[in-house]
Amino acid sequence: MKTCFSIMPFSDGFRDIDRIIREAANSAGLKYVRGDLSKRPGSILTQIIKEIKHAAVVVADISGHNPNVFYELGIAHQILGPERVVLITQSVNEKQPYDVHQFRQLVYSHNEEGRTKLRDELPGRLLEAANTSDDHENWQVIRGRLVRTKMIVKDLKKLTKQADRKRCNGVVIRIVASLGSLAITDNEPLDAKGGSEYLHCLIEERDALRSALLRGALLKAVINPPRRFAQSSIPERVIMRYQRMIELLEGCRNMTGNEEDREVMKQCEFTLSPVPMPNLFIIDDTIAYEGMKRCGEGGFEMTHWETDKDELRQLIEGFDRFFEDSKRDMMHTHHPDGQIATQLRAFFEEARAMEKGHKQSNDIPA
Repeated sequence: MKTCFSIMPFSDGFRDIDRIIREAANSAGLKYVRGDLSKRPGSILTQIIKEIKHAAVVVADISGHNPNVFYELGIAHQILGPERVVLITQSVNEKQPYDVHQFRQLVYSHNEEGRTKLRDELPGRLLEAANTSDDHENWQVIRGRLVRTKMIVKDLKKLTKQADRKRCNGVVIRIVASLGSLAITDNEPLDAKGGSEYLHCLIEERDALRSALLRGALLKAVINPPRRFAQSSIPERVIMRYQRMIELLEGCRNMTGNEEDREVMKQCEFTLSPVPMPNLFIIDDTIAYEGMKRCGEGGFEMTHWETDKDELRQLIEGFDRFFEDSKRDMMHTHHPDGQIATQLRAFFEEARAMEKGHKQSNDIPA
Protein backbone atom coordinates (compact mmCIF):
# COMPACT_ATOMS: atom_id res chain seq x y z
CA MET A 1 0.00 0.00 0.00
CA LYS A 2 1.28 3.45 -0.89
CA THR A 3 2.18 5.68 2.06
CA CYS A 4 1.86 9.32 3.03
CA PHE A 5 4.72 10.46 5.29
CA SER A 6 3.98 13.38 7.61
CA ILE A 7 6.50 16.06 8.64
CA MET A 8 5.20 18.44 11.29
CA PRO A 9 5.90 19.87 14.76
CA PHE A 10 4.95 17.10 17.17
CA SER A 11 3.26 19.10 19.93
CA ASP A 12 -0.17 19.15 21.54
CA GLY A 13 -1.11 22.22 19.50
CA PHE A 14 -0.99 20.15 16.29
CA ARG A 15 -2.96 17.08 17.42
CA ASP A 16 -6.09 18.14 15.55
CA ILE A 17 -4.06 18.86 12.40
CA ASP A 18 -2.38 15.47 12.70
CA ARG A 19 -5.83 13.81 12.75
CA ILE A 20 -6.93 15.78 9.68
CA ILE A 21 -3.80 14.74 7.75
CA ARG A 22 -4.33 11.10 8.75
CA GLU A 23 -7.99 11.24 7.60
CA ALA A 24 -6.99 12.93 4.33
CA ALA A 25 -4.35 10.28 3.65
CA ASN A 26 -6.81 7.46 4.33
CA SER A 27 -9.45 9.02 2.08
CA ALA A 28 -6.82 9.24 -0.67
CA GLY A 29 -6.09 5.52 -0.28
CA LEU A 30 -2.74 6.07 1.45
CA LYS A 31 -1.31 4.60 4.63
CA TYR A 32 -0.42 7.35 7.08
CA VAL A 33 3.15 7.28 8.47
CA ARG A 34 4.69 9.65 11.01
CA GLY A 35 8.38 9.58 11.89
CA ASP A 36 8.00 9.75 15.67
CA LEU A 37 5.52 6.85 15.72
CA SER A 38 8.05 4.26 14.55
CA LYS A 39 8.92 1.77 17.28
CA ARG A 40 11.74 0.08 15.40
CA PRO A 41 15.22 0.23 16.95
CA GLY A 42 18.05 2.20 15.37
CA SER A 43 18.76 5.73 14.18
CA ILE A 44 15.67 7.94 13.88
CA LEU A 45 17.20 9.78 10.92
CA THR A 46 17.91 6.52 9.09
CA GLN A 47 14.28 5.47 9.55
CA ILE A 48 12.96 8.85 8.42
CA ILE A 49 15.05 8.74 5.23
CA LYS A 50 13.85 5.19 4.56
CA GLU A 51 10.19 6.18 5.06
CA ILE A 52 10.57 9.21 2.79
CA LYS A 53 12.23 7.12 0.05
CA HIS A 54 9.32 4.66 0.12
CA ALA A 55 6.54 7.26 0.43
CA ALA A 56 4.25 8.09 -2.47
CA VAL A 57 3.78 11.58 -1.05
CA VAL A 58 5.06 13.68 1.85
CA VAL A 59 2.96 16.32 3.60
CA ALA A 60 4.83 18.97 5.60
CA ASP A 61 3.24 21.48 7.98
CA ILE A 62 5.71 24.39 8.04
CA SER A 63 3.70 26.50 10.51
CA GLY A 64 6.03 28.13 13.02
CA HIS A 65 9.14 27.47 10.89
CA ASN A 66 10.32 24.57 13.03
CA PRO A 67 14.01 23.81 12.12
CA ASN A 68 13.57 20.02 12.24
CA VAL A 69 10.55 20.28 9.94
CA PHE A 70 12.56 22.28 7.40
CA TYR A 71 15.49 19.90 7.66
CA GLU A 72 13.31 16.88 6.89
CA LEU A 73 11.52 18.90 4.20
CA GLY A 74 14.88 19.47 2.48
CA ILE A 75 15.55 15.73 2.51
CA ALA A 76 12.09 15.04 1.08
CA HIS A 77 12.56 17.61 -1.70
CA GLN A 78 15.90 16.06 -2.61
CA ILE A 79 14.70 12.44 -2.57
CA LEU A 80 11.17 12.72 -4.00
CA GLY A 81 11.23 16.11 -5.70
CA PRO A 82 9.00 19.09 -4.80
CA GLU A 83 6.14 17.75 -6.95
CA ARG A 84 5.52 14.91 -4.49
CA VAL A 85 5.66 17.10 -1.38
CA VAL A 86 2.53 18.92 -0.19
CA LEU A 87 3.18 22.00 1.94
CA ILE A 88 0.56 23.25 4.40
CA THR A 89 0.91 26.24 6.71
CA GLN A 90 -1.10 28.53 8.95
CA SER A 91 0.56 31.64 7.52
CA VAL A 92 2.85 32.75 4.68
CA ASN A 93 5.71 34.90 5.94
CA GLU A 94 7.82 36.30 3.12
CA LYS A 95 10.57 37.18 5.61
CA GLN A 96 10.94 33.63 6.92
CA PRO A 97 14.57 32.37 6.86
CA TYR A 98 13.79 29.47 4.52
CA ASP A 99 13.28 29.86 0.78
CA VAL A 100 9.96 28.06 0.13
CA HIS A 101 8.03 30.86 -1.57
CA GLN A 102 8.48 29.22 -4.98
CA PHE A 103 6.51 26.16 -3.84
CA ARG A 104 2.72 25.88 -3.78
CA GLN A 105 1.32 26.02 -0.23
CA LEU A 106 -2.09 25.17 1.20
CA VAL A 107 -2.76 27.93 3.74
CA TYR A 108 -5.28 27.24 6.51
CA SER A 109 -6.40 28.99 9.69
CA HIS A 110 -6.24 27.14 12.99
CA ASN A 111 -9.96 27.51 13.68
CA GLU A 112 -13.09 25.58 12.74
CA GLU A 113 -13.42 27.23 9.34
CA GLY A 114 -9.72 26.67 8.58
CA ARG A 115 -9.81 23.04 9.65
CA THR A 116 -12.85 22.46 7.42
CA LYS A 117 -10.96 23.96 4.48
CA LEU A 118 -8.01 21.66 5.20
CA ARG A 119 -10.28 18.58 5.35
CA ASP A 120 -11.88 19.53 2.03
CA GLU A 121 -8.73 20.40 0.03
CA LEU A 122 -5.95 18.20 1.41
CA PRO A 123 -7.10 14.79 0.03
CA GLY A 124 -7.08 16.17 -3.53
CA ARG A 125 -3.62 17.67 -3.05
CA LEU A 126 -2.31 14.35 -1.73
CA LEU A 127 -3.78 12.41 -4.67
CA GLU A 128 -2.34 14.88 -7.17
CA ALA A 129 1.14 14.63 -5.62
CA ALA A 130 1.00 10.82 -5.24
CA ASN A 131 0.13 10.41 -8.92
CA THR A 132 3.10 12.51 -10.05
CA SER A 133 5.78 10.55 -11.89
CA ASP A 134 8.41 9.18 -9.53
CA ASP A 135 11.16 9.53 -12.15
CA HIS A 136 13.56 11.20 -9.75
CA GLU A 137 17.11 10.65 -8.63
CA ASN A 138 18.24 7.97 -6.21
CA TRP A 139 20.58 9.24 -3.53
CA GLN A 140 24.12 8.00 -3.25
CA VAL A 141 24.62 7.68 0.49
CA ILE A 142 27.85 7.27 2.49
CA ARG A 143 27.46 5.87 5.99
CA GLY A 144 29.81 6.98 8.73
CA ARG A 145 31.92 10.06 9.39
CA LEU A 146 35.25 8.33 8.84
CA VAL A 147 34.38 7.09 5.34
CA ARG A 148 33.02 10.50 4.37
CA THR A 149 36.14 12.31 5.60
CA LYS A 150 38.47 9.91 3.80
CA MET A 151 36.59 10.53 0.54
CA ILE A 152 36.83 14.32 0.94
CA VAL A 153 40.57 14.03 1.65
CA LYS A 154 40.99 11.89 -1.47
CA ASP A 155 39.12 14.42 -3.64
CA LEU A 156 41.06 17.39 -2.23
CA LYS A 157 44.40 15.63 -2.76
CA LYS A 158 43.36 14.80 -6.32
CA LEU A 159 42.65 18.49 -6.85
CA THR A 160 46.07 19.57 -5.52
CA LYS A 161 47.86 16.83 -7.45
CA GLN A 162 46.39 18.22 -10.64
CA ALA A 163 47.54 21.65 -9.46
CA ASP A 164 51.16 20.46 -9.54
CA ARG A 165 50.81 20.87 -13.29
CA LYS A 166 48.37 23.79 -13.17
CA ARG A 167 47.40 26.03 -10.26
CA CYS A 168 43.92 25.86 -8.74
CA ASN A 169 43.04 29.34 -9.98
CA GLY A 170 39.31 29.56 -10.63
CA VAL A 171 38.46 26.59 -8.38
CA VAL A 172 35.88 27.43 -5.70
CA ILE A 173 35.30 25.26 -2.62
CA ARG A 174 32.01 25.89 -0.82
CA ILE A 175 31.39 24.84 2.78
CA VAL A 176 28.55 25.04 5.29
CA ALA A 177 29.80 23.86 8.68
CA SER A 178 29.67 24.53 12.40
CA LEU A 179 33.23 25.93 12.46
CA GLY A 180 34.87 24.33 9.43
CA SER A 181 37.96 22.29 8.59
CA LEU A 182 40.37 25.18 9.09
CA ALA A 183 39.45 25.30 12.79
CA ILE A 184 40.72 21.75 13.43
CA THR A 185 43.75 21.73 15.76
CA ASP A 186 46.55 19.15 16.00
CA ASN A 187 46.33 18.64 19.74
CA GLU A 188 42.57 18.74 20.38
CA PRO A 189 41.07 15.97 22.55
CA LEU A 190 39.65 12.92 20.82
CA ASP A 191 35.98 12.65 20.01
CA ALA A 192 34.87 9.58 21.96
CA LYS A 193 32.79 8.36 19.00
CA GLY A 194 35.42 9.05 16.34
CA GLY A 195 38.67 8.02 18.02
CA SER A 196 42.22 8.73 16.89
CA GLU A 197 41.75 7.59 13.30
CA TYR A 198 38.90 10.03 12.78
CA LEU A 199 40.91 12.93 14.26
CA HIS A 200 43.84 12.02 12.01
CA CYS A 201 41.53 12.14 8.97
CA LEU A 202 40.11 15.51 10.06
CA ILE A 203 43.64 16.91 10.26
CA GLU A 204 44.33 15.47 6.80
CA GLU A 205 41.16 17.17 5.52
CA ARG A 206 42.29 20.49 7.01
CA ASP A 207 45.79 20.19 5.52
CA ALA A 208 44.47 19.15 2.10
CA LEU A 209 42.11 22.14 2.10
CA ARG A 210 44.94 24.50 3.09
CA SER A 211 47.09 23.05 0.31
CA ALA A 212 44.38 23.72 -2.28
CA LEU A 213 43.97 27.30 -1.04
CA LEU A 214 47.73 27.92 -1.17
CA ARG A 215 47.63 26.79 -4.80
CA GLY A 216 45.03 29.40 -5.69
CA ALA A 217 41.66 27.84 -4.91
CA LEU A 218 39.04 30.03 -3.23
CA LEU A 219 36.94 29.11 -0.18
CA LYS A 220 33.43 30.40 0.48
CA ALA A 221 32.22 29.25 3.89
CA VAL A 222 29.02 29.73 5.86
CA ILE A 223 29.73 29.11 9.53
CA ASN A 224 26.84 27.99 11.74
CA PRO A 225 28.68 27.83 15.08
CA PRO A 226 27.41 25.66 17.93
CA ARG A 227 25.99 27.85 20.72
CA ARG A 228 23.94 25.45 22.84
CA PHE A 229 24.99 22.07 24.16
CA ALA A 230 23.01 19.23 25.66
CA GLN A 231 25.66 18.50 28.25
CA SER A 232 26.59 20.82 31.10
CA SER A 233 29.95 21.82 29.63
CA ILE A 234 31.23 22.67 26.15
CA PRO A 235 33.49 19.92 24.79
CA GLU A 236 37.14 20.98 25.00
CA ARG A 237 37.73 20.30 21.30
CA VAL A 238 34.89 22.72 20.41
CA ILE A 239 36.45 25.41 22.63
CA MET A 240 39.80 24.92 20.86
CA ARG A 241 38.17 25.13 17.43
CA TYR A 242 36.31 28.31 18.39
CA GLN A 243 39.58 29.87 19.58
CA ARG A 244 41.50 28.75 16.49
CA MET A 245 38.85 30.09 14.12
CA ILE A 246 38.73 33.42 15.94
CA GLU A 247 42.53 33.64 15.72
CA LEU A 248 42.48 32.98 12.00
CA LEU A 249 39.77 35.57 11.38
CA GLU A 250 41.52 38.18 13.52
CA GLY A 251 44.95 37.41 12.04
CA CYS A 252 46.59 37.23 15.49
CA ARG A 253 50.34 37.68 15.45
CA ASN A 254 50.94 34.84 17.89
CA MET A 255 49.51 32.20 15.55
CA THR A 256 51.66 29.20 14.66
CA GLY A 257 52.55 29.23 10.97
CA ASN A 258 51.69 32.91 10.87
CA GLU A 259 52.71 33.75 7.29
CA GLU A 260 51.13 30.66 5.76
CA ASP A 261 47.95 31.25 7.77
CA ARG A 262 47.69 34.74 6.30
CA GLU A 263 48.13 33.38 2.77
CA VAL A 264 45.42 30.79 3.40
CA MET A 265 43.00 33.36 4.81
CA LYS A 266 43.50 35.64 1.79
CA GLN A 267 41.78 32.94 -0.25
CA CYS A 268 38.77 32.72 2.08
CA GLU A 269 35.46 34.51 2.41
CA PHE A 270 33.36 33.73 5.49
CA THR A 271 29.93 34.62 6.75
CA LEU A 272 27.86 33.55 9.74
CA SER A 273 24.34 32.22 9.89
CA PRO A 274 22.19 31.30 12.91
CA VAL A 275 19.86 29.31 10.63
CA PRO A 276 20.36 25.53 10.94
CA MET A 277 21.50 24.02 7.64
CA PRO A 278 22.82 20.63 6.53
CA ASN A 279 26.62 20.53 6.52
CA LEU A 280 27.88 20.89 2.96
CA PHE A 281 31.25 20.46 1.24
CA ILE A 282 31.26 21.25 -2.50
CA ILE A 283 34.53 20.89 -4.41
CA ASP A 284 34.26 23.17 -7.44
CA ASP A 285 31.68 21.75 -9.88
CA THR A 286 32.84 18.15 -9.56
CA ILE A 287 31.46 16.67 -6.33
CA ALA A 288 29.38 17.61 -3.27
CA TYR A 289 29.02 16.03 0.16
CA GLU A 290 25.84 16.95 2.04
CA GLY A 291 25.70 15.79 5.65
CA MET A 292 22.41 14.47 7.00
CA LYS A 293 21.95 14.85 10.75
CA ARG A 294 19.22 15.88 13.13
CA CYS A 295 19.57 18.45 15.89
CA GLY A 296 21.86 17.10 18.62
CA GLU A 297 23.71 14.61 16.42
CA GLY A 298 27.38 15.21 15.71
CA GLY A 299 29.33 14.72 12.54
CA PHE A 300 28.29 13.17 9.25
CA GLU A 301 26.72 9.85 10.24
CA MET A 302 25.11 9.76 6.78
CA THR A 303 26.21 11.79 3.78
CA HIS A 304 24.57 12.44 0.43
CA TRP A 305 27.29 12.18 -2.21
CA GLU A 306 26.47 14.00 -5.46
CA THR A 307 28.29 14.09 -8.82
CA ASP A 308 25.42 14.75 -11.24
CA LYS A 309 26.16 18.03 -13.05
CA ASP A 310 22.58 19.34 -12.96
CA GLU A 311 22.20 18.53 -9.27
CA LEU A 312 25.58 20.08 -8.51
CA ARG A 313 24.55 23.25 -10.32
CA GLN A 314 21.42 23.48 -8.17
CA LEU A 315 23.40 22.87 -4.97
CA ILE A 316 25.90 25.57 -5.94
CA GLU A 317 23.17 28.06 -6.85
CA GLY A 318 21.38 27.35 -3.57
CA PHE A 319 24.60 27.75 -1.60
CA ASP A 320 25.47 31.04 -3.31
CA ARG A 321 22.03 32.48 -2.52
CA PHE A 322 22.31 31.35 1.09
CA PHE A 323 25.82 32.81 1.33
CA GLU A 324 24.76 36.23 0.03
CA ASP A 325 21.62 36.27 2.20
CA SER A 326 23.74 35.44 5.26
CA LYS A 327 26.17 38.24 4.43
CA ARG A 328 23.34 40.76 4.18
CA ASP A 329 21.80 39.56 7.43
CA MET A 330 25.18 39.71 9.15
CA MET A 331 25.73 43.32 8.10
CA HIS A 332 22.17 44.27 9.03
CA THR A 333 22.15 42.71 12.50
CA HIS A 334 25.71 43.74 13.39
CA HIS A 335 25.85 47.25 11.93
CA PRO A 336 28.06 49.15 11.35
CA ASP A 337 31.09 46.89 10.87
CA GLY A 338 29.68 43.37 10.42
CA GLN A 339 33.05 41.94 11.41
CA ILE A 340 32.76 38.16 11.45
CA ALA A 341 35.51 37.67 14.07
CA THR A 342 33.66 39.96 16.48
CA GLN A 343 30.41 38.11 15.92
CA LEU A 344 32.00 34.69 16.28
CA ARG A 345 33.61 35.77 19.55
CA ALA A 346 30.20 36.97 20.75
CA PHE A 347 28.69 33.56 19.89
CA PHE A 348 31.51 31.85 21.79
CA GLU A 349 31.02 34.07 24.83
CA GLU A 350 27.27 33.37 24.68
CA ALA A 351 27.95 29.62 24.74
CA ARG A 352 30.38 30.00 27.67
CA ALA A 353 27.88 32.14 29.59
CA MET A 354 25.18 29.50 29.11
CA GLU A 355 27.63 26.85 30.31
CA LYS A 356 28.46 28.93 33.41
CA GLY A 357 24.77 29.54 34.13
CA HIS A 358 24.02 25.83 33.81
CA LYS A 359 26.79 24.94 36.25
CA GLN A 360 25.63 27.57 38.76
CA SER A 361 22.05 26.29 38.64
CA ASN A 362 23.31 22.78 39.35
CA ASP A 363 25.33 24.06 42.31
CA ILE A 364 22.28 25.57 44.00
CA PRO A 365 21.34 23.30 46.95
CA ALA A 366 17.89 21.74 46.82
